[in-house]
Amino acid sequence: MQHNWFHNSDTDNLKTNISLLQNALVSSSSDKTKLTTIFSHVPKAAGTSLEAILNKNYLMSDSLHINAPDLNKCPDLLSIKKKSPKLICGHHPLHGILYQLLDQQPIYHLTMLRDPASRVISYYNYVKGKTDHPMHRYAVTDSLIDFINNCPSPEMSNGMCKRFSGRLHTQQQTPDDELFDAAKENLKKCFNLVLTSCLFDESMLLLKQQLNLKDIYYKTHNVSNKFIAAKQLTEQQAHVLESSNQADLRLYQWAKTRLENQLSDQVKAADIETFRTNNQSWTDLIKG
Repeated sequence: MQHNWFHNSDTDNLKTNISLLQNALVSSSSDKTKLTTIFSHVPKAAGTSLEAILNKNYLMSDSLHINAPDLNKCPDLLSIKKKSPKLICGHHPLHGILYQLLDQQPIYHLTMLRDPASRVISYYNYVKGKTDHPMHRYAVTDSLIDFINNCPSPEMSNGMCKRFSGRLHTQQQTPDDELFDAAKENLKKCFNLVLTSCLFDESMLLLKQQLNLKDIYYKTHNVSNKFIAAKQLTEQQAHVLESSNQADLRLYQWAKTRLENQLSDQVKAADIETFRTNNQSWTDLIKG
Protein backbone atom coordinates (compact mmCIF):
# COMPACT_ATOMS: atom_id res chain seq x y z
CA MET A 1 0.00 0.00 0.00
CA GLN A 2 2.73 2.46 1.01
CA HIS A 3 4.67 1.87 -2.21
CA ASN A 4 1.51 2.32 -4.28
CA TRP A 5 0.67 5.67 -2.66
CA PHE A 6 3.88 7.30 -3.88
CA HIS A 7 3.33 6.13 -7.46
CA ASN A 8 -0.41 6.65 -7.75
CA SER A 9 -2.15 9.88 -8.68
CA ASP A 10 -4.07 11.83 -6.05
CA THR A 11 -7.27 10.68 -7.74
CA ASP A 12 -6.30 7.01 -7.45
CA ASN A 13 -5.18 7.42 -3.84
CA LEU A 14 -8.44 9.16 -3.03
CA LYS A 15 -10.44 6.24 -4.42
CA THR A 16 -8.34 3.76 -2.46
CA ASN A 17 -8.68 5.74 0.75
CA ILE A 18 -12.44 6.10 0.38
CA SER A 19 -12.76 2.35 -0.02
CA LEU A 20 -10.50 1.68 2.98
CA LEU A 21 -12.39 4.11 5.19
CA GLN A 22 -15.81 2.84 4.21
CA ASN A 23 -14.72 -0.65 5.25
CA ALA A 24 -13.02 0.51 8.45
CA LEU A 25 -15.49 3.05 9.86
CA VAL A 26 -17.40 1.92 12.92
CA SER A 27 -20.20 3.56 14.84
CA SER A 28 -19.56 5.23 18.19
CA SER A 29 -18.09 3.00 20.85
CA SER A 30 -17.92 3.21 24.62
CA ASP A 31 -14.61 1.31 24.50
CA LYS A 32 -11.94 3.47 22.83
CA THR A 33 -9.41 0.63 23.06
CA LYS A 34 -11.25 -1.20 20.28
CA LEU A 35 -10.77 1.45 17.63
CA THR A 36 -8.43 4.11 16.30
CA THR A 37 -9.77 7.65 16.50
CA ILE A 38 -8.48 9.89 13.70
CA PHE A 39 -8.97 13.65 13.84
CA SER A 40 -8.43 15.15 10.39
CA HIS A 41 -7.42 18.68 11.37
CA VAL A 42 -8.40 21.46 8.95
CA PRO A 43 -5.91 24.33 9.44
CA LYS A 44 -7.26 27.35 11.36
CA ALA A 45 -10.61 25.73 12.21
CA ALA A 46 -10.35 25.50 16.03
CA GLY A 47 -8.66 22.15 15.63
CA THR A 48 -5.89 22.79 18.14
CA SER A 49 -8.45 23.28 20.90
CA LEU A 50 -10.26 20.10 19.88
CA GLU A 51 -7.02 18.18 19.69
CA ALA A 52 -6.14 19.28 23.23
CA ILE A 53 -9.46 17.89 24.46
CA LEU A 54 -8.93 14.58 22.68
CA ASN A 55 -5.39 14.23 24.02
CA LYS A 56 -6.64 14.56 27.60
CA ASN A 57 -8.77 11.48 27.11
CA TYR A 58 -6.06 9.15 25.82
CA LEU A 59 -2.81 7.91 27.30
CA MET A 60 0.21 9.75 25.94
CA SER A 61 1.60 6.41 24.79
CA ASP A 62 -1.56 5.84 22.74
CA SER A 63 -1.55 9.25 21.01
CA LEU A 64 0.28 10.48 17.94
CA HIS A 65 0.31 13.95 16.39
CA ILE A 66 1.74 14.00 12.90
CA ASN A 67 1.03 16.09 9.81
CA ALA A 68 0.93 14.80 6.25
CA PRO A 69 4.25 16.32 5.03
CA ASP A 70 6.20 14.61 7.84
CA LEU A 71 4.42 11.31 7.28
CA ASN A 72 5.10 11.52 3.54
CA LYS A 73 8.83 11.90 4.21
CA CYS A 74 8.94 9.09 6.76
CA PRO A 75 5.92 6.76 6.73
CA ASP A 76 7.58 4.56 9.37
CA LEU A 77 6.84 7.28 11.94
CA LEU A 78 3.37 5.79 12.28
CA SER A 79 4.89 2.66 13.80
CA ILE A 80 7.48 4.42 15.94
CA LYS A 81 5.70 3.34 19.11
CA LYS A 82 5.53 -0.22 20.41
CA LYS A 83 1.83 -0.47 19.67
CA SER A 84 -0.47 1.18 17.16
CA PRO A 85 -1.77 4.58 18.31
CA LYS A 86 -5.39 4.80 19.42
CA LEU A 87 -5.55 8.54 18.64
CA ILE A 88 -4.03 10.14 15.54
CA CYS A 89 -4.31 13.90 14.97
CA GLY A 90 -2.93 16.07 12.21
CA HIS A 91 -3.42 17.82 8.88
CA HIS A 92 -4.24 15.01 6.46
CA PRO A 93 -6.08 15.46 3.15
CA LEU A 94 -8.40 12.66 2.19
CA HIS A 95 -6.00 11.43 -0.50
CA GLY A 96 -3.10 11.34 2.01
CA ILE A 97 -0.87 8.39 2.82
CA LEU A 98 -2.12 8.01 6.40
CA TYR A 99 -5.15 5.91 5.53
CA GLN A 100 -3.11 3.39 3.56
CA LEU A 101 -0.71 2.83 6.46
CA LEU A 102 -3.34 1.71 8.94
CA ASP A 103 -3.55 -1.99 9.59
CA GLN A 104 -7.26 -2.52 8.83
CA GLN A 105 -8.23 -1.62 12.39
CA PRO A 106 -11.69 -0.16 13.08
CA ILE A 107 -11.66 3.63 12.76
CA TYR A 108 -13.65 6.52 14.20
CA HIS A 109 -13.03 9.47 11.87
CA LEU A 110 -13.89 13.10 12.61
CA THR A 111 -13.13 16.61 11.43
CA MET A 112 -14.18 20.19 12.13
CA LEU A 113 -15.07 22.92 9.61
CA ARG A 114 -15.09 26.68 10.05
CA ASP A 115 -16.78 29.60 8.32
CA PRO A 116 -14.51 30.14 5.30
CA ALA A 117 -14.17 33.91 5.69
CA SER A 118 -13.14 33.57 9.34
CA ARG A 119 -10.77 30.75 8.47
CA VAL A 120 -8.95 32.67 5.73
CA ILE A 121 -8.68 35.77 7.93
CA SER A 122 -7.30 33.63 10.75
CA TYR A 123 -4.82 32.04 8.35
CA TYR A 124 -3.68 35.49 7.20
CA ASN A 125 -3.30 36.72 10.80
CA TYR A 126 -1.35 33.58 11.72
CA VAL A 127 1.08 33.86 8.80
CA LYS A 128 1.53 37.62 9.27
CA GLY A 129 2.36 37.18 12.94
CA LYS A 130 4.82 34.34 12.39
CA THR A 131 7.94 35.84 10.82
CA ASP A 132 9.59 32.44 10.30
CA HIS A 133 6.60 31.07 8.37
CA PRO A 134 7.59 30.20 4.77
CA MET A 135 4.66 32.28 3.44
CA HIS A 136 5.17 35.27 5.74
CA ARG A 137 6.48 37.41 2.86
CA TYR A 138 3.05 37.24 1.23
CA ALA A 139 1.44 38.87 4.29
CA VAL A 140 3.81 41.79 4.91
CA THR A 141 1.94 44.25 2.66
CA ASP A 142 -1.04 44.54 5.06
CA SER A 143 -3.30 43.68 2.12
CA LEU A 144 -5.63 40.74 2.65
CA ILE A 145 -6.57 40.82 -1.04
CA ASP A 146 -2.91 40.57 -2.12
CA PHE A 147 -2.46 37.69 0.31
CA ILE A 148 -5.47 35.81 -1.10
CA ASN A 149 -4.44 36.41 -4.70
CA ASN A 150 -0.70 35.83 -4.37
CA CYS A 151 -0.23 33.36 -1.53
CA PRO A 152 0.69 29.91 -2.93
CA SER A 153 -1.29 28.07 -0.27
CA PRO A 154 -4.38 26.23 -1.59
CA GLU A 155 -6.11 27.11 1.68
CA MET A 156 -6.98 30.59 0.39
CA SER A 157 -9.54 29.40 -2.16
CA ASN A 158 -11.99 26.61 -1.24
CA GLY A 159 -9.31 24.89 0.84
CA MET A 160 -11.77 22.75 2.78
CA CYS A 161 -13.48 21.39 -0.33
CA LYS A 162 -10.09 20.73 -1.95
CA ARG A 163 -8.95 18.87 1.16
CA PHE A 164 -11.93 16.52 1.15
CA SER A 165 -12.22 16.05 -2.61
CA GLY A 166 -8.62 14.99 -3.23
CA ARG A 167 -7.74 18.22 -5.02
CA LEU A 168 -5.65 20.02 -2.40
CA HIS A 169 -2.44 19.69 -4.41
CA THR A 170 -3.71 19.98 -7.97
CA GLN A 171 -3.17 23.07 -10.10
CA GLN A 172 -6.19 22.34 -12.25
CA GLN A 173 -9.18 24.61 -11.70
CA THR A 174 -12.34 22.76 -10.66
CA PRO A 175 -15.83 24.31 -10.90
CA ASP A 176 -17.32 25.26 -7.52
CA ASP A 177 -20.31 22.94 -7.94
CA GLU A 178 -18.07 19.97 -8.66
CA LEU A 179 -15.79 20.76 -5.71
CA PHE A 180 -18.72 21.10 -3.32
CA ASP A 181 -20.49 17.94 -4.48
CA ALA A 182 -17.34 15.82 -4.24
CA ALA A 183 -16.37 17.13 -0.79
CA LYS A 184 -19.88 16.74 0.60
CA GLU A 185 -20.23 13.14 -0.60
CA ASN A 186 -16.80 12.20 0.75
CA LEU A 187 -17.57 13.71 4.15
CA LYS A 188 -20.79 11.70 4.26
CA LYS A 189 -19.06 8.45 3.26
CA CYS A 190 -15.75 8.72 5.09
CA PHE A 191 -16.43 10.45 8.43
CA ASN A 192 -18.35 9.50 11.53
CA LEU A 193 -18.70 13.09 12.64
CA VAL A 194 -18.32 16.46 10.91
CA LEU A 195 -18.30 19.27 13.47
CA THR A 196 -18.27 23.05 13.05
CA SER A 197 -16.34 25.58 15.11
CA CYS A 198 -19.38 27.86 15.52
CA LEU A 199 -21.05 25.06 17.50
CA PHE A 200 -17.92 24.13 19.44
CA ASP A 201 -19.47 23.55 22.88
CA GLU A 202 -22.38 21.61 21.43
CA SER A 203 -19.93 19.60 19.34
CA MET A 204 -17.91 18.61 22.39
CA LEU A 205 -20.99 17.30 24.15
CA LEU A 206 -21.90 15.25 21.09
CA LEU A 207 -18.36 13.92 20.78
CA LYS A 208 -18.37 13.04 24.47
CA GLN A 209 -21.40 10.84 23.87
CA GLN A 210 -19.91 9.27 20.75
CA LEU A 211 -16.56 8.33 22.29
CA ASN A 212 -17.43 8.25 25.99
CA LEU A 213 -14.90 11.00 26.75
CA LYS A 214 -14.34 11.78 30.42
CA ASP A 215 -13.00 15.34 30.26
CA ILE A 216 -14.07 17.89 27.63
CA TYR A 217 -13.27 21.11 29.50
CA TYR A 218 -11.07 23.41 27.46
CA LYS A 219 -9.47 26.79 26.95
CA THR A 220 -8.93 28.26 23.51
CA HIS A 221 -5.59 27.35 21.91
CA ASN A 222 -3.46 28.74 19.06
CA VAL A 223 -5.24 32.11 18.78
CA SER A 224 -3.55 34.38 16.23
CA ASN A 225 -2.91 38.08 16.70
CA LYS A 226 -5.73 40.01 15.04
CA PHE A 227 -4.09 42.23 12.46
CA ILE A 228 -7.48 42.28 10.76
CA ALA A 229 -10.93 41.15 11.95
CA ALA A 230 -14.01 40.14 9.98
CA LYS A 231 -15.90 43.26 11.06
CA GLN A 232 -13.08 45.45 9.67
CA LEU A 233 -13.31 44.08 6.13
CA THR A 234 -13.97 46.56 3.36
CA GLU A 235 -16.68 45.76 0.83
CA GLN A 236 -14.00 44.86 -1.72
CA GLN A 237 -12.17 42.57 0.72
CA ALA A 238 -15.39 40.80 1.66
CA HIS A 239 -16.27 40.33 -2.00
CA VAL A 240 -12.87 38.82 -2.88
CA LEU A 241 -13.00 36.54 0.14
CA GLU A 242 -16.49 35.32 -0.64
CA SER A 243 -15.99 34.89 -4.38
CA SER A 244 -12.81 32.87 -3.74
CA ASN A 245 -14.59 30.46 -1.40
CA GLN A 246 -18.04 29.78 -2.85
CA ALA A 247 -17.70 26.01 -2.62
CA ASP A 248 -16.41 26.19 0.96
CA LEU A 249 -19.30 28.47 1.96
CA ARG A 250 -21.77 25.89 0.69
CA LEU A 251 -19.91 23.04 2.39
CA TYR A 252 -19.81 24.87 5.69
CA GLN A 253 -23.52 25.71 5.59
CA TRP A 254 -24.36 22.12 4.70
CA ALA A 255 -22.24 20.77 7.56
CA LYS A 256 -23.68 23.29 10.02
CA THR A 257 -27.29 22.43 9.15
CA ARG A 258 -26.54 18.72 9.31
CA LEU A 259 -24.86 19.08 12.70
CA GLU A 260 -27.72 21.19 14.06
CA ASN A 261 -30.11 18.36 13.17
CA GLN A 262 -27.92 15.85 14.99
CA LEU A 263 -27.66 18.09 18.03
CA SER A 264 -31.41 18.65 18.24
CA ASP A 265 -31.87 14.90 18.61
CA GLN A 266 -28.97 14.15 20.94
CA VAL A 267 -27.94 17.19 23.02
CA LYS A 268 -30.24 19.08 25.37
CA ALA A 269 -30.14 22.88 25.64
CA ALA A 270 -29.89 22.62 29.43
CA ASP A 271 -26.80 20.42 29.12
CA ILE A 272 -25.14 23.00 26.88
CA GLU A 273 -25.71 25.81 29.39
CA THR A 274 -24.49 23.64 32.27
CA PHE A 275 -21.35 22.74 30.35
CA ARG A 276 -20.60 26.37 29.53
CA THR A 277 -20.99 27.39 33.16
CA ASN A 278 -18.78 24.55 34.36
CA ASN A 279 -16.21 25.15 31.64
CA GLN A 280 -15.93 28.82 32.64
CA SER A 281 -15.38 27.76 36.24
CA TRP A 282 -12.71 25.29 35.10
CA THR A 283 -11.02 27.97 32.98
CA ASP A 284 -11.00 30.42 35.89
CA LEU A 285 -9.57 27.74 38.16
CA ILE A 286 -6.60 26.86 35.94
CA LYS A 287 -5.84 30.57 35.44
CA GLY A 288 -5.43 30.76 39.20
